[in-house]
Amino acid sequence: MSYLSMNIGIIGLPFVGKTTLFQLLSGISGLPAPGTETRMVKVSDPRVDQLSQMYHPKKTTYATIQFTDTPGLDPKTGAKERNRIFGILQGVDALLWVIGNYEGTDKTPGEQVEDIKSEILIHDLEIIENGIERLEHAKRKLEKPEEEMLDFLKRLHQPLDQSMIPGIVFQEEAEKHKNVGGLNLFSLKPSIILLNSDETRFNTATPEIKQIQDYCLQNHLGWLELSGKFEMEMNEFSEEERIDFLKSLGLKETGIERLSRVVYEHIGLISFFTVGEDEVRAWTIRKNTCAKEAAGKIHTDLERGFIRAEVMTYDDLIREGQEKKLKELGLMKVVGKDHIVEDGNILHIRFNI
Repeated sequence: MSYLSMNIGIIGLPFVGKTTLFQLLSGISGLPAPGTETRMVKVSDPRVDQLSQMYHPKKTTYATIQFTDTPGLDPKTGAKERNRIFGILQGVDALLWVIGNYEGTDKTPGEQVEDIKSEILIHDLEIIENGIERLEHAKRKLEKPEEEMLDFLKRLHQPLDQSMIPGIVFQEEAEKHKNVGGLNLFSLKPSIILLNSDETRFNTATPEIKQIQDYCLQNHLGWLELSGKFEMEMNEFSEEERIDFLKSLGLKETGIERLSRVVYEHIGLISFFTVGEDEVRAWTIRKNTCAKEAAGKIHTDLERGFIRAEVMTYDDLIREGQEKKLKELGLMKVVGKDHIVEDGNILHIRFNI
């Protein structure tokens, strides 16, 4: 999985605001390449802006998230259309369920959640049952990894057959079964529910919305609410007008900015930085990544020839104002390959090939 450009698949029923969301994303990142259904979106990070002001680099590079759009998922269209939509989502790292919460939607938010869940479970059950049948009817003795896979698929079948999203234990166990990745089971991918509300329903608690939030907590799904209408309006505002408008809503960030943060938090990603006169850059890695592996995100040569890394924190650098001061205060650490990189670390990699 590439954490420099996380790929998020957008899924939702027809007429829930997915097109508006996609337009908002493209407004940030520009038009897509011809024939594609993706947008590369800059991950807004004020720390990158601050570091750029400090180092005045020739180039400033933000982390990005790739979003893949799909046609409206309509349960009435049948298996062929369902499989076509999930085919578009082959290879995505996580799913964003867009739920319409405004006048004119055919179904309530709760009904939309149930429909999306059902379509995912039906798709995955078919794959799992085919996998079980293939392994059980193999014309040879199964090897140990295949026996373990068969056992895993049978246990995974139980919650799906009961219309339940598999628990986090199954998601963690799936990491041990490399072949499961080839099965492309969407019920095992991290999912975030995005409630797209109109201006009258935004930030308004109802029993149904509270029930969906509880469902997210119980099933380890991410949660975010935004208003596509508000977001579109803010695109026309000046910076000062945007800040005032957000304050009136009790917010500090736009919905698109909050979406990037929720994606990072829910999927377990962090950012570290490299700085210098040539470039200030944010890099995306999974939590608990060691320094040597982090170096490999920058360039494979840095991982292959890794000697050590000099590490400082963003907070220390901003507070003291310069690297020289950090060294004098002993706040610039020299670490080995097994050092765990934390969010906001700034790395200078030392290597030799």
